[in-house]
Amino acid sequence: MRGSANKAAAMLITLALLCFVGQAAAQSATTSPVERLVAMEGLLFGSPQQGAIVARLQNIENVVFGESGSGTLPERLDQCWNFVLGDRAGAMNLKFKLKAVQWTIFGKIADGPVVPMLVDLESSVIGQPGLGPIGPRLDVLLRLSIAGDRPEVGYSLVPKGSLVKVRLCTPLGSVKARSGDVVKFEVVDDVVFEDRLLIPGGTPIAAQVIDTLRPTKMGVKARVDLELQPVDAIDSTPVVLGVEQTTIAANSAVSLAAGEGIRVFGFVGKEGALGGLLSQNPELEIAEGVELFLSVMQTAKVLGLAVPKAK
Repeated sequence: MRGSANKAAAMLITLALLCFVGQAAAQSATTSPVERLVAMEGLLFGSPQQGAIVARLQNIENVVFGESGSGTLPERLDQCWNFVLGDRAGAMNLKFKLKAVQWTIFGKIADGPVVPMLVDLESSVIGQPGLGPIGPRLDVLLRLSIAGDRPEVGYSLVPKGSLVKVRLCTPLGSVKARSGDVVKFEVVDDVVFEDRLLIPGGTPIAAQVIDTLRPTKMGVKARVDLELQPVDAIDSTPVVLGVEQTTIAANSAVSLAAGEGIRVFGFVGKEGALGGLLSQNPELEIAEGVELFLSVMQTAKVLGLAVPKAK
């Protein structure tokens, strides 16, 4: 039990870091140097690092550029930030390039912190991890996978109301689910608009249990309510998913109900075999691997990867 609790706590910390990275990227002009440092550590390594600020910054510079920088701390942080997250509209950040290589070679992605992602990709494609700063190592992978070394990109919209097919990666039930539990999903089918890949298949989605309801003989059905974290598009833009009436109608494998917030929804159990007020309704049990649809709740503008029309 203690190990499970620790894993859940670690997952929640990671989710919080990833959410902060997205918010910091969108509000880079207002974030403090230390906030940027923490955000980059989360993006590169998956968690904040230990030690003094200068040593932590030097570690990022060595990973990114291969050497320590010069100038004031804010200036050096700006250089790292611009390289890691993209310094202008239409620029591909590190995660975009990694996802582009993954998708081009494997047809889906496996998201995570940049450094472990790069090491895993190099090991799978080349046979061993590369040496030196991230930039040249990524260039090698781009040359091996994408014609012209540079992906063709452009902006497209993920329209509000679009259905996204996802797969449940965590068994879920009204008996064992507890408030605070982390529930994992992944995107099943690529989300493509205007011949641009906006959300690749394999993209993870995390949710948190916020409430559970056990069935009763008085007509109450079992229910587990979740709050979804926004899903990261290929360029790390957060896309808000949820449940509305069209989503409910599109699902036949599971029964869903909209929640009070746009990212909140519930899995609803079945009615008892006898029906009626005094029927004992069954517990809710949903197996790992069940597929369902969620809806895009807010239109999002995403820098997408151009894909062949036949893809």
